[in-house]
Amino acid sequence: MVEFRLEGNRVVFDVHPRVQAWFSTRRGGVSLPPFDTLNLSFGVGDLKAAVTENRRRMAAWGGRELDQLVMPAQVHGNHIEWVTRLHAGRGARGAHPIPDTDGFLTEDPEVLLGLGFADCTPIFVADVNARVVGLWHAGWRGTVKGIQRVGVEMLAQRGIPPEDLLIGLGPAIGPCCYEVDEPVVREVRRVADDAVLEPVDASHSRLDVRALNRRLLEQAGVRPEHIAEAPFCTGCRSDLFFSYRVQGRLTGRMGGYICLKP
Repeated sequence: MVEFRLEGNRVVFDVHPRVQAWFSTRRGGVSLPPFDTLNLSFGVGDLKAAVTENRRRMAAWGGRELDQLVMPAQVHGNHIEWVTRLHAGRGARGAHPIPDTDGFLTEDPEVLLGLGFADCTPIFVADVNARVVGLWHAGWRGTVKGIQRVGVEMLAQRGIPPEDLLIGLGPAIGPCCYEVDEPVVREVRRVADDAVLEPVDASHSRLDVRALNRRLLEQAGVRPEHIAEAPFCTGCRSDLFFSYRVQGRLTGRMGGYICLKP
């Protein structure tokens, strides 16, 4: 059974004995307000030394060194990159991230995949045989651009069918805290029905991005029982998470991490 659980200062995704996957909270770091305390982004105005130490702690939670971490420059797109130990260290200290990328896949146990989040949905990926792991960043833009479909197709090309995938939809903003306007609603309706939308007025609706990703993953062939959802809304739980939508631009970022055990 795939599931999420809160363990200390992180949310752990229990997916396979040979896979480690977790999502940070805002607790357990060294950053000062308003980034207190476990901010993992160099791009929000926090001290570089604090972010570096916070990222080092994240890697250590998985028994890894910071220089094994690989991180991208995220652009709310649908590009996913295969990476290996040859990419390890890129973006880990802020320099030379993988450009224009919102997802990773790897078969290499010597690399730690990492992405940044504030409200968007983290999609953790493994297969039933623990041959491969992945991590994808799915805000509403990446979701309607089909990042989950792109990833499923890339894995199928490596001989891993969608019915063998195990998926975790991590902590993200829920529909309770996520109101969108008509242009976004129109984009969502291009790929899904109104079940993921709750009308507020004539020009606004609440959007359930995790439910939207679940639907699109199922349409791509992932078994419903192979998809777990973390029971946390980043907007409601500002004591536990950073939220761009609720707290504004001047706040920290969480991180999602996944790796194969050596």
